[in-house]
This record gives sequence, structure tokens and C-alpha cells, in this order.
Amino acid sequence: MAIVKPFKAIRPAKDKVHLVASRSYISYTKGELERKLNSNPYSFVHIINPDHGIEKKSRANSKELFQKIKDKFDQFMDEGILIQDEKPSLFIYEQKKEGHSTCGIIGLTSAKDYGNGKIKKHEQTLPKREALFRDYLKICDIHAEPVLLTYPDNDKIKEIIASEKKEEPVYDITTSNRVRHTLWRIVNEQELQGIIEGFSSIGSLYIADGHHRSASSYLLSESGNLHEDHPYNYFMSYLVPESELQIYEFDRLVKDLNGLTEREFLEKVSKNFTVEQLASEQKPSKKGEFTFFLNEHWYKVTCKFESDDIDPKILNEYIIYPILGIKDQRHDKRISFVGGEKAMSKLKKHVLSGKFKLGIAVHPLSVKELIEVSDKEETMPPKSTWIEPKLRSGLTIYSYSR
Repeated sequence: MAIVKPFKAIRPAKDKVHLVASRSYISYTKGELERKLNSNPYSFVHIINPDHGIEKKSRANSKELFQKIKDKFDQFMDEGILIQDEKPSLFIYEQKKEGHSTCGIIGLTSAKDYGNGKIKKHEQTLPKREALFRDYLKICDIHAEPVLLTYPDNDKIKEIIASEKKEEPVYDITTSNRVRHTLWRIVNEQELQGIIEGFSSIGSLYIADGHHRSASSYLLSESGNLHEDHPYNYFMSYLVPESELQIYEFDRLVKDLNGLTEREFLEKVSKNFTVEQLASEQKPSKKGEFTFFLNEHWYKVTCKFESDDIDPKILNEYIIYPILGIKDQRHDKRISFVGGEKAMSKLKKHVLSGKFKLGIAVHPLSVKELIEVSDKEETMPPKSTWIEPKLRSGLTIYSYSR
């Protein structure tokens, strides 16, 4: 029984939504961030970066900085840039790009469900980051970017979404990256109850993106003897059916061959894989198949053995660690990652630049594989999946105290 709950969302004023909602703060380069801050006074990134234009800046991740973020958020509220709904509601959020659309529900989910395993994870989280973001949530008082969850397709939820989408949306904007964002607000009690009941018939929800936000929210819910409806017991999520989740690969870039010549490296690889030189660029076409880009040549590298393991794990256990000598992919500077729809072209560009010796393209995981790993309570290696949709910050906001 998955718990989904309506909430009194804080949202941008309708005439400013296209100016307020932003990409995730961490996705901006330093230059992009500076241009955004200088050119758009309404952007949500001003809340996350309250020291912009101030000479004396607070220490990164300090409680002083978190308090400034809260103060900036309060300023946006006072100025009417952000407004709060009077009644609790759920939202339908649809993202469309290049012929593909993803549509799901934005609402509150239970931190206790994360703790008891009803919200399942596939990624190992870092305790230090969990504690840091818990402090951020407690001081800043807001959840501004939903955790991305997926669930088995459900006819009842699908029918209600289709019905509600016939109504006028509260927002309908297209951003500069040619993605259309449409938001409908559900306030009808019968429809709200129908969605709540639809999710209550679902046994498990699965984290697609937002493991640290989920873990930190659970930590916050455990911070005292809280009553069941305490705001700390919930966090904002975007719930997308499995059939509409998109998973792209994360490809690997390696700076050197660990002291091996190209021939020695490929010979070692060929003990467990068939290695075939390709006439041209070719993406991996199935599970157990990789593509190498080495010295301006492409190679198809295919497992000689059967394995139930996911491809990133196979790659780590047979090539990355034993041959290339990279044990800690989170911190080893010899390896980098490129992900998303255009990962292959980025891989080629980086290797041709001379900054990296080897590019390894990986076949994208399926949603089924993600769920199987989660159900087994296992974790994936770092950078195993690039999952879309990528959500906007500040489109809907959950405040603990308002």
C-alpha cells in the first residue's frame, strides 16, 4: 500500500512561471549560473544562491547559508513571486520533447514508506550527504525539486489523469531546451480520492532519481517523536508509470590504459569478451555488449558468458577494476562519465580531444532491470543510469511550516 497525499503547494505566480522554474541547480556550469543570476531576477536559482552580488559570502553548505536560502525564499513569497494554494491538491505534470511525453502525478509520499522498504532504492547513499541535506531541509523548510519515483502502470490512475487533462492547465510553458511543461491541478475530492486509492493498491514505489533527497527526508522524519501527520513525515515526489520512464546510458571515459599498450589491453579484454573491430561508430545493441572507442577505432565487445548482472556491474568486475585498475569510481580522477541521449557523440569528442584514451559505451538498462535490482535490495554501481525526465526546481514547492 503506497501512500500518496495532497498538499498546499507553493508555486510561481502564473505570469512568472517561465522565469521562476529552473533546471536543477547542480546542472548549471559556473558561467551559465552567473548569466542566469545576472539576467533573470525571478529565477529560482536566486533562492539557492542568495549570496549573489554580495561580497562577503557564507561558507558552502553552512547553516548560515541555509538560513539565507530560507530568507530569500520568504522574500519571494512576500513579493508575490511565489504563491501558495489555499486547498490541498495533487498535480498532473507532463513533459514533452522530440515526440516523447512523460506524464505523472506530483504529490507527497511517505518518508516512513522509504524506511519500511515500500519505496525501494537501487543506489547506495552517503551518510555525510544524507545528514547535510537533512539539515538543509530543516533550516530551509522547503522541498523544491520532487523525487522521481516510478510505479507499475495502473488503469485507475491512468483514467483519472486522462480525464483531468481535458481541463485547463494551470501552467503550459516551453523552455529554451525545447521541452514543453504542462501542469494541471487536481482539487476535485472524488478524483483526489481515486488517485489515492489507485496508489494504495500498488505494493511498491521505486526511486528513479533522488536517492539522497529520499534518505535525507527519512532522516528528518526520524528526528523526533512525531505524530503521523507531521509535515516531516512526507516529501514531494513526481510519480511516473514504468512505461513512460526513459533510461539512457552513462558511458565511461578513461584517461589511460593502466600502463598497457592498446594491444595488451585488448588481449586482456578478449579473455572474457569477443572483440571485433567495427568499420564505423555503432552503439551497443543489447545487454552484454559494449562499444570501445580507442585510437580512433571502434570495437564491439561482447560477453562470452551468460550473466544476470547488469552491464555496469559486468564492466566493473571484468574490465574497469581488474584490467584498468580503477577501484573507486566515485573518486578516481582517471575515470569520468557522460550520460543522456547524446552520450555517444560526447564520448567520441572527449577521446578525440586527447583528454581521454578510451571511451566505453554501455547499453542502457531497462526499467525492468532497475526494478529487479531494487526488489533484490541490491545497489547499482555509480553512474549506471541516466534517467529522464529531468525535473524543474521551483515549479511546485512543499513547505513544512506553511
